[in-house]
Amino acid sequence: MSLDQRSYDEKRDFIRVPVDCEMALETLDTGRRFVAEGRNLSGNGVLFVTDEALQPGDRLNLHIEATTVLMSVLDATIEVVRVESLSEGPGYAVGGSICAINNGG
Repeated sequence: MSLDQRSYDEKRDFIRVPVDCEMALETLDTGRRFVAEGRNLSGNGVLFVTDEALQPGDRLNLHIEATTVLMSVLDATIEVVRVESLSEGPGYAVGGSICAINNGG
């Protein structure tokens, strides 16, 4: 099936997988560390919720620790592409593009 024949919701290169896990993040420019709550993950991106005020273009190291035998550790460098204020309270929903998968550390 060609890309044009798929429905609009299926046109992504990678399917989004819902996640409910803590993500450790570190800014590349200042080394500031903080945690976020993961919402979904795909082969080329991530969505998380945080109280940190990030900007599109910010680059971060992301670490997700394995919490079950079905998960593996993820260490990646991401670039923030979207930041939206949460309607249900303080904080931000942040969309990031995965730039590189790093060796664990």
